[in-house]
Amino acid sequence: MEIGPQPTLMDPVSPPPGDLAALTDGDGSWVRQGLAHGDFEAWHFVRHGSVGAAPAYIVVRPAPGGDPAAAARGVTTTVLREVRPSDAAGLVRDHEHEAQKYPRARQVEELLSSARRPSDPYLAALALRYERLAASGDRSPVRRLVDITALPLGTVKSHLQLARRKGFLEAVGAKAGGRATDAAHHVLAGAERRDEAGSSEGRP
Repeated sequence: MEIGPQPTLMDPVSPPPGDLAALTDGDGSWVRQGLAHGDFEAWHFVRHGSVGAAPAYIVVRPAPGGDPAAAARGVTTTVLREVRPSDAAGLVRDHEHEAQKYPRARQVEELLSSARRPSDPYLAALALRYERLAASGDRSPVRRLVDITALPLGTVKSHLQLARRKGFLEAVGAKAGGRATDAAHHVLAGAERRDEAGSSEGRP
């Protein structure tokens, strides 16, 4: 995943190039940072749960599609000055804290990005994501859900109404937003157990 000069946490389903993954035991997260206007890249590996504020590995190398002339000049001190190990480690720490606060975040994102019909697991995931957006202070949670699901605004609004009718999303007093119900969490837990059972059956 590439997001300009600021480090960005790699999604676990999008691992780094194989030669980098082979450097570690896998018990950590890779962060890719673009350098020198995209001509170079820094890969930071931060171990999970590590106390230190620095990555265990940093690999700086020419970026795919970068300027060949810049690559020929090599990794200069100007390039190295852009490397931000503490920022990369901070991103991993934030990700770990987020995962502890929202343990179903990955399941929710997968359901919202892949579902094409309003199944109960999808509606429960929609309720959890809506609650999270509202709790974070997002002023347009419905429009953010449009971006996440790639569905039309009217469809997302209809799905939220359906989630409320099915008891997956409830109002919180007079406050704006809503809260995912126990029923929503129960549905997602059941879907996770079924997925795990299916994966086990498919193994040789």
